[in-house]
Amino acid sequence: MKGAKPLMLLSATLLTINALAQQGIFYYVNTNAELINSKTTDVVLNDNGIVILNECSDAKYENPAVQLIELNKSFIKTSENIVKINGLSSVNTITRYTDGNYGILANEVECPVRLNVSGSYKEMSQSPILDQKNEYIVDRAVVGKQILVVSTQSEVKGKYAIVLSSFDVESGEKQWSKVVSSETNESADAIAADNDGNVVVLGRKYNDSGTEYIPIFYKLDTKGGIVWKKSSVDMPSNFYSQNMAISKNNEIFYACGLTQRSGLQTKLYKLDANGNTKRSVSIIEFTGNGVLSLSSGKILLYGSRFYTDVKQVVTKGAYVILDSDLNELSNKSLSVNDKPDADFKYSTTSSSDLQAALELESGSIVMVGKVTMPQAGSSTEKQNNTIVVVADIYGNYK
Repeated sequence: MKGAKPLMLLSATLLTINALAQQGIFYYVNTNAELINSKTTDVVLNDNGIVILNECSDAKYENPAVQLIELNKSFIKTSENIVKINGLSSVNTITRYTDGNYGILANEVECPVRLNVSGSYKEMSQSPILDQKNEYIVDRAVVGKQILVVSTQSEVKGKYAIVLSSFDVESGEKQWSKVVSSETNESADAIAADNDGNVVVLGRKYNDSGTEYIPIFYKLDTKGGIVWKKSSVDMPSNFYSQNMAISKNNEIFYACGLTQRSGLQTKLYKLDANGNTKRSVSIIEFTGNGVLSLSSGKILLYGSRFYTDVKQVVTKGAYVILDSDLNELSNKSLSVNDKPDADFKYSTTSSSDLQAALELESGSIVMVGKVTMPQAGSSTEKQNNTIVVVADIYGNYK
């Protein structure tokens, strides 16, 4: 579940990219005949447009590899590169260094790795992140000259701990790493930077048997010191996903996916800068994958919802825009009248899911995800391709 990525590192890039303000839906069919299934994990801006990071796999969702797709300012695909990494288990996040190159954080079966990518996306070298076996990288935030990475470390007897690591923003080289959770059996889900130079880490605190958990928040300084710790959000133990964003006045917006008798829903909380709950709302029949705090003070929640037509039940990419008091302003889902369905020559409906997002300086919103659609020439064989939804400041994409 990727979402609220701090944009401090990208502020200069934003000035060059106003041309990315057009609205619409765009999709990109994978050209690799073997690795046909893509799942978006992150998206960043560059000088020419955007770079999408995917984890791609074969028809059985096995043998994962790294996929990088570059789109220009007209959302035309200018490059697509797939790199196979031995023992790869997941692809997590991408950062553009200040020297113009990129770093991808991924997980192998035994330990996390950093993949160094040249500006041309055609060269990728691999370096292990030393002394971090049995650790799983989750997310990153950029604060000043640091890339702060949060991960979960497996402890003995099935216990977990939250770890914070620092990398240099210019070169990506590791600087330090430390365990920050104050108690055993806690895992990490997300990290976000505030506007005071601190970060907030979102995790889960498990009971002794590991059968139930509650959300837990840490505010940390850039050396990993604990500013405060809170577990004040009252959530049932059946939540299956969680993410967060931090606004420009340091309020925390926390989203949590729940399974209820009435179906799936996402609960969105507004917390103050000290982690105290101020308000909450429920978005019914909606699965949230991420939260983005917009420069206008609005909040974007993106993911998917179920759609039923006469033949099948599918998911459709969906998003909700709320004001800072969690009043709903816009609630939209992709439909059978949108691409790629409008381009099909088959009697079928695609499934889609929005998995990452960023805001442009113009206020337009770019949401990226996957779309399950027929393979060329077949109405039964499906593959997961990349979909991009570009909406204006009001949430309209057409």
